[in-house]
Amino acid sequence: MDYAKYLKEHQPVVYKIFERALTNNKLFHAYLFVGELGTPLIDVASFIAASIIDENAAPFVDEDSIIYKRIQNGSYNDFVLLDTSKSDVKIDEIRNLEAQFAKTAVERVGIKVYIINLVENLSVSATNSLLKFLEEPEDNTYAFLLTNNEFRLLPTIRSRVQTIHFSLLNQYELIKDAIALEVPEDDAQLLSFFYNNPETILEKQEDKNYQLLKENVITILSSIKNHSKLMNYVLNTTVKKIKDKQACREFFDYLNVFFKEALKKKHDSNYILSKYDKILTELVSLPNLEDAIFLLMNARNEISYNLNTSLLIVHTLQTIFGD
Repeated sequence: MDYAKYLKEHQPVVYKIFERALTNNKLFHAYLFVGELGTPLIDVASFIAASIIDENAAPFVDEDSIIYKRIQNGSYNDFVLLDTSKSDVKIDEIRNLEAQFAKTAVERVGIKVYIINLVENLSVSATNSLLKFLEEPEDNTYAFLLTNNEFRLLPTIRSRVQTIHFSLLNQYELIKDAIALEVPEDDAQLLSFFYNNPETILEKQEDKNYQLLKENVITILSSIKNHSKLMNYVLNTTVKKIKDKQACREFFDYLNVFFKEALKKKHDSNYILSKYDKILTELVSLPNLEDAIFLLMNARNEISYNLNTSLLIVHTLQTIFGD
């Protein structure tokens, strides 16, 4: 994806900030990127990191840059990405980061960059260790902290970074742009709730895991008037295909979107999922839409503690659709 183009067209303020900073070599030592769920914060931060490091950037790095490609595949020695959305980041990892960046840079350029995604998820001890690191930045070291909710961060963290807010794209325009990239309209509508740029929607739509999850959700919601068929499908197909925790989270997320959209339809509010109108009409007939939304949100939260995702799926759907 051409992130210079993405920033210029969709995030013009961010584009101007870094165009000037890179051109004039006046970069802040630490940035806080704030964006809604689905905004490509990691990708943009990696792109800016490469633009800082690559001596041939003008001022933004070219997509064919070797340094950019190495950052993307994780082989650039002076670049570290810690992603709390995939695993807990312990205090030892922050300490290891500090120790690594205190040493002389491995790469010839001599610039070191680290990214921490969803920094608000760090433990108190890890946050305190990071704070100390931010207070005493090493030369030629740059940090990108990413968050969906800046107000969950300590004020002391926010006071030591330059905060940059990313705009949320209009959902209808987002869907239109995704369709222009030849994303099917039904996928564009559903994925617009989770990803805030059309290129990412295109990539996700082509993902086999997404298609599997969507197929399961659509089959289940198309069978709500036939409880035995619904539960038979869940027991013999869904729980056998959706086993890991991340897939289970997405499964509940997709279901929740349908229930929330059905609730909008029930109250004659504007809703996005027009391509799924038949399913929404069936859901509107259920007496417990609000309770179902609560149950799905609660089930999603329990995934981190519940080792048996299959039982969680079965129990949640039985509760929603009746025993």
